[in-house]
Amino acid sequence: MKQSLNRFLTSTSLACLTMLAAPLAQAQSNGLGIDSGLGVLSFGNFTAPSADVQGKVAVGGNASIAGYTINSAWPYTQALYGGTGLTVGGNLDISGGSIFGNTVVGGNLAVTNGTSFNGSVQVAGNLSTSTGWLSAQSISYGGTSNLSQWQSPAPVQVNAASIQTGINFAAEQQRLTSLSQSFDAMANTGTSYLQNSTLVLNANNANVAVFDLTAADVTGISGMRLDNFNANTTVILNVLGQTVNFTTGGYQNFNLASDLAAGHVLFNLPQATSVTFTSGVYASFLAPLAQFNTAGGGFIGGQVVVAGWSGIGQVNDTPFVSAVPEPETYAMLLAGLGLIGFTARRRKLSTANA
Repeated sequence: MKQSLNRFLTSTSLACLTMLAAPLAQAQSNGLGIDSGLGVLSFGNFTAPSADVQGKVAVGGNASIAGYTINSAWPYTQALYGGTGLTVGGNLDISGGSIFGNTVVGGNLAVTNGTSFNGSVQVAGNLSTSTGWLSAQSISYGGTSNLSQWQSPAPVQVNAASIQTGINFAAEQQRLTSLSQSFDAMANTGTSYLQNSTLVLNANNANVAVFDLTAADVTGISGMRLDNFNANTTVILNVLGQTVNFTTGGYQNFNLASDLAAGHVLFNLPQATSVTFTSGVYASFLAPLAQFNTAGGGFIGGQVVVAGWSGIGQVNDTPFVSAVPEPETYAMLLAGLGLIGFTARRRKLSTANA
């Protein structure tokens, strides 16, 4: 009876959180309420000396990119998603690589080597290149430009205020921070134990499996294994701690054709301010307060939401998905919101009495 109640509370809470995650202005099937094509959302600065993001990239601060491909999958000949592929709220310094889809820069754009912009380029500030030439479908800028008079297509100077990123990064960080805390408040339904330095995660065949972990649980282990899941189980791994290092060598059953469906695992890090990732996993990361470092390389098959990004890690297109609530679920919203608070108190009481 207790296990059934736990499952009901968790699934109801997740359905209500999914509704709350999506901005009212648009319907989203994404469980984070963001564009399913968005590979990396960084509220602060983004530094990437190499590698690629198969999906779109949105940066609230400054971006420094070299030899990077954005919004395209192998063999990198066309945009993976339509619209804007790269959004930068501050300045963009870029050297080499290819951007597929449109590029919008709220500050200045500096291109030091040949970069292929496979779409329009809109720059609110100054535009400068080391060669005096820019490869793009159309070019507009609000400040100054050193482009050659023979530049084709010809650049167009516009009112800087007319170029907008279309993203309120501060509001999104606040919303996603609240969502991260809400995921952490959900009742723990899974069990975990260490087996020969592998962390085994038992989902108990729940449709929504929630695990409460610590930074120590994910550091220094040889791998993680997910057991007793359904093909479409949604897995939420709440990892607590301000400094989190992902060093494990492998993740079993996180995304294989015969195992868990792709895009169903989320690492939620509500407290983290520093994350180091040197591993490879099919999962999404919600760490809205953390500086995410992949200086040692790494592979993420999912979506990444962070306060800042630095490193050569590769992010492949695997959108995070969760159950989209049926219309009748809206009638459960108020009750569900109450259950979120109840489950949080229930978990804390259980911990205190343990």
